[in-house]
Amino acid sequence: MSEIKITGANLIAGTHSTEGSQLFQARNPTTGDLLDPIFTEATPLEVARATGAAGEAYRELRTWNGPRLAELLRQMSAQLLDVDGQLLQTAHDETGLPIEPRLRGELARTCAQFDMFADLVTSGEHRDVVIDHADATLSPPRPDLRRMRIGVGPVAVFGASNFPLAFSVPGGDTASALAAGCPVVIKAHPSHPATSEMAATALLRAVELVGAPAGSVSLVHGLGHEVGEALVTSEEIRSVGFTGSPAGGQALAKLAAGRPHPIPVHAEMGSLNPVLVTPRALAVRGREIAEQLASSLKMGVGQFCTSPGLVFVPSGEDGDRFVDALADQLRSTGEGVLLNQGILGALSRRLATTRAVDGVTTLLDGGAQPTDGPVTCAPSLFSVDLDAYRASDHLREEHFGPASIVVRYDEGRLPEVVPTLEGQLTVTLQAEPEDVADLVDLRADLMEIAGRVLFNGFPTGVSVTAAQHHGGPFPAASDPRFTSVGTKAIDRFLRPVTFQDVPDPLLPDELKEANPLNVPRRVDGRLRG
Repeated sequence: MSEIKITGANLIAGTHSTEGSQLFQARNPTTGDLLDPIFTEATPLEVARATGAAGEAYRELRTWNGPRLAELLRQMSAQLLDVDGQLLQTAHDETGLPIEPRLRGELARTCAQFDMFADLVTSGEHRDVVIDHADATLSPPRPDLRRMRIGVGPVAVFGASNFPLAFSVPGGDTASALAAGCPVVIKAHPSHPATSEMAATALLRAVELVGAPAGSVSLVHGLGHEVGEALVTSEEIRSVGFTGSPAGGQALAKLAAGRPHPIPVHAEMGSLNPVLVTPRALAVRGREIAEQLASSLKMGVGQFCTSPGLVFVPSGEDGDRFVDALADQLRSTGEGVLLNQGILGALSRRLATTRAVDGVTTLLDGGAQPTDGPVTCAPSLFSVDLDAYRASDHLREEHFGPASIVVRYDEGRLPEVVPTLEGQLTVTLQAEPEDVADLVDLRADLMEIAGRVLFNGFPTGVSVTAAQHHGGPFPAASDPRFTSVGTKAIDRFLRPVTFQDVPDPLLPDELKEANPLNVPRRVDGRLRG
């Protein structure tokens, strides 16, 4: 196990660079203390060098086949594990998240993502190869057509605040982009810059060990918006991966669309993740649902993008008992540590507005108040009836943190809930088997607003699998067709190319007649492994 020295520098194609004059430090959210070292914000010229190096790296990486890219990905997983003790302690100091089991589990997930994409690119399945041989008997005659997917080019990745590993520098955006053969330039989140530098150093060690071009991975620091804007508007960048606030994602999308050559921004921007409880489920499992819901809401101090911030519960005595049980569970929790002062300040402002909405009853006041000391607050819980909820645009906005709103609805009005909901990452039905026949139409409506529909579960906890979809209609994500979790996340960074009547020696290996890489292909309408 080797130690990594944190320098506070930008890592540009394997070199350390500190040309800027804007300096900043991270802050321990548990104590409020500033942390060493001092970090240097990247200058526009440093960003330009990073994106230029990524462009150069792409011209080599695009020639790498699946097994070579897999070697790079597996080595990145190994290098992260080689510094796990130092990495986890640094992440804990910068985020306040506990090492056990939270951060250790997150590191395991992070490494598993690299290994998962290594398996995928080794198989060649991601290339989506289709071959239609020439056929002169057709009218008009068909030429020889061979289609596959290739990387889009260098990708800008924005690290998220709430997952310093799995959605940050070594996260799913980075792993899936590199799996597609796309170099990455990563903007570190300023809340955990040391964790970011350490993770990027581990990735660069892997780059060197397997002989990949140095520009395959670069890291730039930025406290304000300028670095991100320079990154997204660089003509070398061909796509963007972002996890964060709706305001941030939409601002980047606007910048990318205004470029001389527009590019896509794949932004996951948060969600209310509504939970709909039927009268039968409330009568049979009300207390159990309340207890499990409280556990889901408390997970990560409510700082998961899938935290259940909205719960629709029937009116009446069963609903009253449910609300009391939920409040009791949350009241016993006490204060938790938020990731940074910015999150605490935003939550404080949003909670204050919620308390002032007509018809809202404050059941628990978490006391989220801005501070220069420890960044802590307790859960907040509100109650409102369906009509008052429908009348307020504010109540349909995410409270990022340990807060939730219970909306009470009268019997028979559950179908009225869906039209009040915008695009969501998840939506959950808590129902009994006897409800199923009555929920078919509602299920169809829920499919229109969510990327993941759950039955008798809770949305926190996102399995990293081939079948997973972590995205949803706007404003949950910028494009509902894509996911940021699971093997399909690679689709964001691939584009199709068709070759027509190209001689076999000029074709990529995946398209050659002999199929030397043995990738799965659909040939003349038949799938062949």
